[in-house]
Order: sequence, then C-alpha cells, then structure tokens
Amino acid sequence: MHQRLQRQALAEFGISPTQFSLLASYFFLSSRMRGPVSQADLAQYASLDKMLVSDGTRALLGQRLIVRRRSRTDGRAFAIELTEQGVAVCNRALRVIEETDAAFFARTGDVPAFVDLVAKLLTDPSAGD
Repeated sequence: MHQRLQRQALAEFGISPTQFSLLASYFFLSSRMRGPVSQADLAQYASLDKMLVSDGTRALLGQRLIVRRRSRTDGRAFAIELTEQGVAVCNRALRVIEETDAAFFARTGDVPAFVDLVAKLLTDPSAGD
C-alpha cells in the first residue's frame, strides 16, 4: 500500500519510487562527498544490488535527470551528477514524498513511538517479540 501511494505521488514526475530513491541518494552522496559519485559508491553506501543501481541509473539518464562522465580519479568508473532538472525534480519530489509518508504513517497513531519501534527493530529484531 505504501509503495502504491508513493508511486501515485511520483507519477507527476515520471519516476518510480526506486528511481526517486536513487536520485535522492545521488544528490545526498554528492553533497556529502562534495562531488560526483559513482554507481559503485551508491550501491556500496546504500547496500543495494549493483544491477538495481545500474537499471535505475540508466532510466534517470534517459530522463536527463543525471549525467554520467568518466571519473577524473578512476578511468574505469563513471561519475554521476544531477542535472539542473534533476535537482529540481529531486527537491519537488522529496516534498511530495514527505507529505505522502506523513499522511500514511499518521494512521499509525503515535508517530514518534512508531519511529522509535522501527529503529529498535532495525537494531535488534528480537525487540518486537
């Protein structure tokens, strides 16, 4: 249900939830690393399958939300950067996703308690027992 709501919210941008996650991750990592990042950087940082990153990156390239150039430091790698359009879409989509998530998770009642429980489950799966 949650992913369906995200998909509907992102339809106006022409991207899927996975593509949005990759776009936002490239944006975050490039600002954190103060420069372009590679697909391998993103896959390692987010613990994502390299094929998923490759397919999603190819889709974002096709939509001209990112560009890919040869890395200055590694001749075998490509550096990924968001285009101006990519930055604009990322920022607008982030607001839409935050609103969508807030509405979805508001149904859980006590949102801070829910977030705390999820954090505990991520660090200690037996906490839900």
